[in-house]
Amino acid sequence: MLGGAVYRLLEDNNKDVSNIFHDSPYRSPYVLSEIHSVSRSDEGWWFRLGTGNETVARIVKEALSPGKKLNVGRTHFLIKSTTIEEPTVCPGEYVTLSPILLRDKATGLSIVHDAPEYLRILENAIAFQVEKYLKERSTIEVVHFESQAVRKRKIKGRTVLAQKGRMLLNGEVEQLRLLVNHGIGSSPALGFGMILFTDGKKCI
Repeated sequence: MLGGAVYRLLEDNNKDVSNIFHDSPYRSPYVLSEIHSVSRSDEGWWFRLGTGNETVARIVKEALSPGKKLNVGRTHFLIKSTTIEEPTVCPGEYVTLSPILLRDKATGLSIVHDAPEYLRILENAIAFQVEKYLKERSTIEVVHFESQAVRKRKIKGRTVLAQKGRMLLNGEVEQLRLLVNHGIGSSPALGFGMILFTDGKKCI
């Protein structure tokens, strides 16, 4: 629902947005997190949108400016503030801010952490997008993955399973930046596959 709401707001703000997004060199011009509460005692909510596309970043800045309304299903949000930041990207621990959606191409079924060789499947999915969009061999290694939860979501009337968790990633910084800016797996603009560096250490 958040994905559709954000897209409608971007489109309302810029009529050429669909052409700009469809011409993106990446499979998705941006990746969305889930909606998170600020705290248990606060009625405020937040979400993140990641992109490596300067045109998309400009449109997002204009569309998600304070005072704009975001209608997610039957819930209406008023945008109070936006923060633009350059994410920290280097080898280390990452956490999912929206669950990763992987599918078996032969069956169309979702793949989650209890599938045999999940690490290899996840690493292959990452390698595919690095090689397709950066036109270079992937150096990213999924050293460890810790499952946190499996989420049920609906896409066009179909229920899918998506995986939340923490992971230890090694690899070249620019390849990791692709994952942070554009997500891992399928349907990042619908709210799947956003990751964030959480190690706390400074990148060298």
